[in-house]
Amino acid sequence: MSAVRRIVPGILAAAVLATGGVGVAVAVGQGGQPSHTSGATRARAAPVAALVGPPATALLTTTTSTTSVPLPSTTAAPTTSIPASPGTLTLAGCPVPPQPPRPPAPPPWHPAVLVPESSLPPEQAPAPWTSDLRPIAGKGMWIWEWGQTDSGDPQAIVNQAVSAGLSQIWLRVGDSPDGFYGAAELDALVPIAHAAGISVIAWGFPYLYDPLGDAAWTEAILDWRSPTGQRVDGFSADIERSSEGVALTEHRVAAYLGAVRQAAGNQLIVATVYPPLDAYWSGDVYPYATIARYVDAFAPMIYWECTDPGADAVQAIRRLGTLRPVYLIGQAFDLASNGGRAASPSAAELHEFLSEGQAAGAVGVSFWSWQSATSDEWSAVTRYRW
Repeated sequence: MSAVRRIVPGILAAAVLATGGVGVAVAVGQGGQPSHTSGATRARAAPVAALVGPPATALLTTTTSTTSVPLPSTTAAPTTSIPASPGTLTLAGCPVPPQPPRPPAPPPWHPAVLVPESSLPPEQAPAPWTSDLRPIAGKGMWIWEWGQTDSGDPQAIVNQAVSAGLSQIWLRVGDSPDGFYGAAELDALVPIAHAAGISVIAWGFPYLYDPLGDAAWTEAILDWRSPTGQRVDGFSADIERSSEGVALTEHRVAAYLGAVRQAAGNQLIVATVYPPLDAYWSGDVYPYATIARYVDAFAPMIYWECTDPGADAVQAIRRLGTLRPVYLIGQAFDLASNGGRAASPSAAELHEFLSEGQAAGAVGVSFWSWQSATSDEWSAVTRYRW
């Protein structure tokens, strides 16, 4: 196992945009914290108007084809920005006070060889498949560094998940530098989690320099079986931007996810994505529509820092729900080490995120990350009944 692994959901940049530019302009990973990807550490990143029509998540099982997935131009969707100031919540540490200049961040890691797009296969529509979203219904928590999560004790992890009323555990097991490296962790965790009625969603970080190579290690994850024949309940690909070292283009995303979808068949595939802020949603900056052709659901990384968590959740569901069902990822970490908000989100913030997300039609809600969540945050997740 290589000593180099990147953090994963990617997003301080989005947090800064969401606060109207107030914050520290440093790209970090959701693991590091806000993006699932940056850093060179081991192992790894007032409510909007009411929904129009029924939520996209009304059905948890459906037959999917490319012709049944609406793919409107992103500019056709509402572009109203999230309010820059929270509603009734008091957010400790906000606004973030001015920070002294910080040294430039090192460039993000990326693979040394870029496979030219001309050598990638042309995009092809996937065969119809059956989507089953039940494994991601309810509450979840993301594991970034296995050894820093209850000391890597699978029984302790499952015990805590049961106590908190979690329905699923999201475990990082692969990336471009190391391929599928988490078989031992899956061997240890999956049988115990399944015995307790908890799903395990594997996730990984493709850099897309070699989309078909990334699809190969993703397929190995989908093919994994425990000694007793059990498998993961789904896979989530963390789709980051160039700020995290990723060669992100629509063609590369289509090549990767097209191969993954073909290998997956009816297995659950989720895309971990940037939040659909105006800066990403408009102007084809981020390929949401291309991603939607191949996945069963979006999991946007909503790290609100100093904006309203409920408004952020509703906006993500309103926009992304026009393409695919939405499973939310919320913030359970602070940005102190990066010069941002020093206080972790309060229990009230997590409760609003959970309740507004559920009311707006989210399939489920989870938090990044297990190892950084405070006792108050764990208590808030535990108390909320999904």
